[in-house]
Amino acid sequence: MPSAKRSLPLLLVVAVLLGGFALRVHNADAVPVFVDEYNHIRRAQAAYDFSYNPMEISHGKLLFYYWIGLFDPQGEGTLLVSRWADALASLLTCAAAGGAAKLLFGRRALVPAMAFYALVPFAVFFDRTALADPLAGALASLAAWSSLIVVRRPTVRRGLAAGLLITLAVLAKLTTAGVLALPVAGAIVLGDVAWPRRDWTSVRAWIGALWRRYRRAWIAVGGVFTLAAAVVLALTLESAINGENTYLLDTHLVQQEPGTNSLLVEKWGDIRDRGETLISAPLSLVMIVLLVVLLWRKPRPAIYALAWLLAIWIPNLALADDVQSRYLMAGVGALAALFGGEMVAGGALLGDWIARGRDELARARWRHWATAGLASVILVVWAVGFALPFDVKASTDPASLKLPWRDSHDYFNYIYNAWGIRETMAWADDHGERVGDQLPVVAVLNHCGPVNLYVEENMAFRCQDRWAFPGSRMPSNVERWTTLINAAKQWPFVYVVSEYPAIVPPDDPPTNGSLNWDLQTTFDRPQGGLTIALWRVTMKH
Repeated sequence: MPSAKRSLPLLLVVAVLLGGFALRVHNADAVPVFVDEYNHIRRAQAAYDFSYNPMEISHGKLLFYYWIGLFDPQGEGTLLVSRWADALASLLTCAAAGGAAKLLFGRRALVPAMAFYALVPFAVFFDRTALADPLAGALASLAAWSSLIVVRRPTVRRGLAAGLLITLAVLAKLTTAGVLALPVAGAIVLGDVAWPRRDWTSVRAWIGALWRRYRRAWIAVGGVFTLAAAVVLALTLESAINGENTYLLDTHLVQQEPGTNSLLVEKWGDIRDRGETLISAPLSLVMIVLLVVLLWRKPRPAIYALAWLLAIWIPNLALADDVQSRYLMAGVGALAALFGGEMVAGGALLGDWIARGRDELARARWRHWATAGLASVILVVWAVGFALPFDVKASTDPASLKLPWRDSHDYFNYIYNAWGIRETMAWADDHGERVGDQLPVVAVLNHCGPVNLYVEENMAFRCQDRWAFPGSRMPSNVERWTTLINAAKQWPFVYVVSEYPAIVPPDDPPTNGSLNWDLQTTFDRPQGGLTIALWRVTMKH
């Protein structure tokens, strides 16, 4: 019996890891590719071609491309392999969040923290993508955990390990650079150097004591990071000197003119919206209430966990012109650690109340059982009522998911994804007439990249997008769609995948040009999105 008792936590940890991983890899290509995923995959496919300067493809996410490229995403399984790579990274996040929770709040925080991360839709949805944020979150969580190890025993060896993890996190996504402060923040908040009195002499003595205690580990952390930064800077300068395009940071969604909207308080509504749809309003409220309890009972560990969260969230909230859920996803590991701590703090408060008037041994026993009971009840109710229905739909019926407006816009109903395009290409392959063994297909889209993942070998495929025209606007005169016109002249017919129902309406195609338009089928993007039409087009004679 004692042996079984000791092995139970390990069995729970393994079950949580495997369960969370299964939620992320099952039918991982259920959601069609997002345009940024395609761009990441394309760069990853070239990552190990060392004939060019890697800063040409950095975009502030250089390590991510080498991570995906390690799995060689090619051919029919390109999207699936790339998304599975992020799912693998989620195992690291889950373990690191649990490990950090254990170091901060005690062993009873381990399983609740891991279970929260394994189930929370905020993580499940994005861990099923091929975006940089899951890997960045995994490495940032490991950096936060390793910083705690350094605080406990500040050796050069542990400093080097923490410095490596911090550097890897920043290379995975530049906006995680705030984690560089965690070894110092951890020493200040959790270190064994007594806090000073409120006078300058004491503060100076305290700073000196901190430096003497932690300098070797801090220098090791800073040395690793500085070395990596020097290499990146050298590569960037070389690229600039050679006149090459250098993308150290992707500024596409960065505010060009910072204003009051960059303040965290101004973006509270965005955070609240994510909490309601990707965590759930009831659990978000419970976590806010229990955070007060945690700060009361375990203030220093709670402050460290909050510093970890804010080190990731504040740069994204301050820089981004439009807050997107994926930018905040790298901080979900910190949320998981906080959840584990809140279960411990709430359980201890409940146990003390139940065992009031009894001896310390009885109170300790009740704190243990109250923590287990509180965590179990909250996790089961939340999982059954919110998390698991979302997680299952993510792999079986993703079009029915309720997401924040911006996420629905990006991943479901607007021009940045392959919903409708994937289905139209599959329909053409299944039902289209061949010319010999070739299926002539032309796609006329806003973005030509994502459709390439759905091109079959027997397709004579071409694509035209708006970027080829002045002002990046698709001409309303289809006679200027040169790729289509040339294909129609080459083949007796051509199937056209059109993303422009306003220019070629499914119920009213052009009749006064050089082309005959015969509608084959249409697919609507989900959640009220645009219509994708498949036409059979021939030249008029």
